[in-house]
Amino acid sequence: MTRPTAISLFSGAGGMDIGIRKAGFNVLYSLELAPFCCLTLRSAVERDKNDTTVIEGDMRGIDPTMFCGKSEKIRGELDLLFGGPPCQPFSLAGKQNGLEDDRGPLLLEIVRFAKSLMPKVILLEQVKGLLSARGRNGEKGGVFHQFLSVLAQIGYESKWKVCCAAEYGVPQMRERVFVVAMP
Repeated sequence: MTRPTAISLFSGAGGMDIGIRKAGFNVLYSLELAPFCCLTLRSAVERDKNDTTVIEGDMRGIDPTMFCGKSEKIRGELDLLFGGPPCQPFSLAGKQNGLEDDRGPLLLEIVRFAKSLMPKVILLEQVKGLLSARGRNGEKGGVFHQFLSVLAQIGYESKWKVCCAAEYGVPQMRERVFVVAMP
């Protein structure tokens, strides 16, 4: 029996990748910009002897169609596209510049990849501040509504929930928004 497949965006040091693998997925690719995080990801791949390919680079310059190398029919066949884009633009502890921050529009890169790959499920993790981040017109929550709207435009219905890490055994009181979207 083959394991379900996944692609990790904004992989960081691989925390979400670990959870997704423990859930039974084969993470085909991990994409990350930070060189030290990529070193950590590559070390984990080597240590665990999995076949994940780590791609180091800016998400905005990566063509999602390049992923057809590991699976001839990846479009519509990929089980999960997941990631947690940079949170600083939406963090309540920061400046809250949202989409005006250079990192803010990276949130929409998940949609660009989804439009190209048409995964069966999309999973996004983000700080709770995303829910109240102001859109370009100043509307409170505008960024989150825009994100859900562009997912809907490419045929995905989204459900979301705020979860507290402490409720899942993590020794932190961090709240995160999780969005699950399916066609």
